[in-house]
Amino acid sequence: MVLLLHNHEIRGLMDLSEYIDAVEDGYRDYGNGAGVAFPRKNLWIEGEKRDSHNGGHLLAGSKASFKFKAGLLPGLGGAGVNAYTAGLPGGLETFMFLFDTDSGALAAILEVMYLSWLKTAAVAALATRHLAPPDSAILALFGTGRHARSQLYGVKHAADIQRAQAYSRDEANRLAFCERMSAELDIEVVPAHSPAHALRDADIVTAITNSPTPVFAAADLPDKPLHINGLGAHYPWVREIDSQTVTQSRVFVDVMRQGVSENGEIVIPMEEGLIGEDHVVGDLGGLVAGAVAGRDANTRWTLFLSGGTGIDDVAVATRLHRSAIQRGVGTEFHFNQPYEFEY
Repeated sequence: MVLLLHNHEIRGLMDLSEYIDAVEDGYRDYGNGAGVAFPRKNLWIEGEKRDSHNGGHLLAGSKASFKFKAGLLPGLGGAGVNAYTAGLPGGLETFMFLFDTDSGALAAILEVMYLSWLKTAAVAALATRHLAPPDSAILALFGTGRHARSQLYGVKHAADIQRAQAYSRDEANRLAFCERMSAELDIEVVPAHSPAHALRDADIVTAITNSPTPVFAAADLPDKPLHINGLGAHYPWVREIDSQTVTQSRVFVDVMRQGVSENGEIVIPMEEGLIGEDHVVGDLGGLVAGAVAGRDANTRWTLFLSGGTGIDDVAVATRLHRSAIQRGVGTEFHFNQPYEFEY
């Protein structure tokens, strides 16, 4: 039996704390050496870029892409593939195929759009929990889209945020976002008129935009301990964080092999000769498993870079599937494999 889970069914299955627990379990399995991550692959569809396509992330000569990433987490009993298209007229189409590693059966097919918002927030929250300075209270948030909303919830879950200073290029979106989030979270969420204004006195910085170029300058960062999350870019030729910030930070990624090959924040300063691959201290699996140290008394800036991996996909999907079974949510259907050959 395979369970089909739509976005509207996934919405009520877990709260944010359960998403954070799920990704923590997944990265612990990976960090302990049992889990396996297959890095994202981008297959480019040739053609002219549509006028409505946001950002500058497309490969030259391409109009869209087909992508997939996979993970195996035997400690959680799951393996799966997240496959999706991006840039075509239908928008983002993304699905998760989850397998049971005990029986080998296909366990579920999930729509991913809704869970992706909370999963991405949970990953950043987990990194923030390990890397942010104690008593962090002020967040600088770059981006005011749908992911920015869930990111604010996630960071607030990981730290006692009292004030968020939000910046995006669209003033109307910025003002509407701050008004909405102030009411939802009962904290000060204020619009910043510039990147430097957003960074003033910040303890944590989160960038979740579609910008292909850095959204703030290292020179504007407070000269004090702080933590930075860079989450909006995952191509080697784009980045939200500049080289100076990277070179001056203790850097972590979600999964080492994927992180050092697809994050422009790392690839570009490597090509500039400013850093080597060893500038990346470790990944989230190592942090959760205790194999690598996060922040210490001498650390000023920490930087966590993530574009999403098969580890967090499988970890969240496995727990969602279990919750759906317990609650009787979703649509059951059957395949009739195996099948005998007949001519």
